[in-house]
Amino acid sequence: MKPTITISLGGSIINPGEIDKNFLQSFADAIIALLPKFRFMIVCGGGIVARQYIQALPDGLTEGERDYMGIAATWVNARLLSFYFKGHCSPLLPSTEKELQEQLQQHDIGLSGGFLPAIKTDEDAAILADLFGSPMLINITNVDGIYEKDPKKHPKAKKFDQLSYYEFYEVVSPLSLEAGSNAPFTLIAAKICERSNIKIIICSNNVDKIKDAIQGKNVGTIIQNR
Repeated sequence: MKPTITISLGGSIINPGEIDKNFLQSFADAIIALLPKFRFMIVCGGGIVARQYIQALPDGLTEGERDYMGIAATWVNARLLSFYFKGHCSPLLPSTEKELQEQLQQHDIGLSGGFLPAIKTDEDAAILADLFGSPMLINITNVDGIYEKDPKKHPKAKKFDQLSYYEFYEVVSPLSLEAGSNAPFTLIAAKICERSNIKIIICSNNVDKIKDAIQGKNVGTIIQNR
């Protein structure tokens, strides 16, 4: 059986303020070209749209209620992406992980958004990578790797080519668990990957680099046991 590569696709890559149709088409073309070698599980984040909707909610709601608003945005992104993979994924998006398993028995591409409140889509992707036995999880985000400091604030910050899971935990500060928070990759997702020794690759939205990452090349930061 072909290996299943899990991809966590940041919502801010799909829609950085305006939907990036050029990226979506190039990304889909690249993934489809690799289907003879791999299957893919792609989990879409909510990004800017999720945060905008969460911020527009009235006061007095629980964090769980706010989370469900953000989750809805992830599924809108997944539905959009499904049309770029028409014929290669199920025409119906799954509502549960079990349905997703069934779809991946019939198609080479599985698509989803988030499933539960308080769970970030990176964590959903890590859970699915574990479930489907993925050898790696590629996190496509708006940075090209893990840095010792925020590279937007510190232009000379060092980028790490490789980190062990432990080093990753040391470098990355504890992240906010509030609905709609944003981070390159969550600590919980890394912990899930660590238990099954799933390689994590943090990658920018450069499609050539994404193709290289799928084939195991170091294009950003690799997180794995050494």
